[in-house]
Amino acid sequence: MRNISDNTFQLGVFAPNMWGGLTRTTAEQRWQATWDNNVAVGKMADEAGMDFLLPLAQWSRLKGQAQTDGHMLEALSWAAGMLAQTERITVFATVHTPFLHPLFAARQAVTCDHIGKGRFGLNIVSGSAEPDFQMFGTPMRDHDERYAYTEEWTTLLKRLWQEPEPFDFHGEFFHLEGVFARPAPYGGDRPVLISAGSSPTGRRFAARHADSLFMAILSLEGLADQITATRADAGRALPMYGAGHVICRKTRQETEEYYHYIVHEKGDREAAEEVRRTIFGKGQQSVPREVIDRMTERLISGGGTFPIKGDPDDVAQTFKQLSDAGLTGMAVAMVNYLDDLPILRDEVLPRLERMGLRNTPATGAAAS
Repeated sequence: MRNISDNTFQLGVFAPNMWGGLTRTTAEQRWQATWDNNVAVGKMADEAGMDFLLPLAQWSRLKGQAQTDGHMLEALSWAAGMLAQTERITVFATVHTPFLHPLFAARQAVTCDHIGKGRFGLNIVSGSAEPDFQMFGTPMRDHDERYAYTEEWTTLLKRLWQEPEPFDFHGEFFHLEGVFARPAPYGGDRPVLISAGSSPTGRRFAARHADSLFMAILSLEGLADQITATRADAGRALPMYGAGHVICRKTRQETEEYYHYIVHEKGDREAAEEVRRTIFGKGQQSVPREVIDRMTERLISGGGTFPIKGDPDDVAQTFKQLSDAGLTGMAVAMVNYLDDLPILRDEVLPRLERMGLRNTPATGAAAS
């Protein structure tokens, strides 16, 4: 199996393909996900020695004062372009299985994999936002049936990558004749597969079919026990990642002032409410309903992901706590990636190196 990174605690850039990233704000710092901006962020992360880039896929546009979800660069074609612009970093694409045929996905993924010479990975999701299904004219199955569909989809995907001769496939959801997909993935080993889901069904799917699991992190309290239990259920040392958002300035006071401006003065509460109602609506079981109802600030500052806020020491210490709990790494979003990534590169990463959580970037990959 391919390895994303040898770092003890891995870090990736999350959702730079989305206008606004994960932050629901009308502030002038709001992220503009142009292609040129994405290339600049991808190259900066690559040169800094970060481990991966992970785009988001969200199709329907939600209400709010600013363009939010649905205003995005499509993830698979984005990944192909990013792989051509970078040298070392792993680049993922996010795919909703109900909206893309596995034969087409298999060939698109292999094309990306060859562009990146084996640096491509696929984030497989079953979908939880009902408006997305309505846009595609696809019936939204219940939670567990969506995972059953995704399990068959993934089984077919792997066979297409592995088997050199045409084959027939007859399952519950797919009935295909003579399917075939060559060339094989780059170097003969398939792309890394990740799955985002914290429901019991989602965890079981990841244990059977994915190389790692992206989990929802509500708090540090109890996280270590949750990770231990999930790995015990999986029966293997399943790599586990979290999704978070970083708000960091040189001092705690600067950070608090910036956070107050972004969230309390310029926060788009209508958009946050739409996220709560739609994306975290009836279609998902990863985060309890009563928790979502209390997390408006987190929805504004980072789409409901785990908040990492403070000066560089605070941020590095939070990452250490996550690592000590057993987390393999984290994909992090920022208010403005071009503005905010330099402090992560220049201040936080060196602290993590001194803590023994990350390796010193190879020559040529260090920040200039």
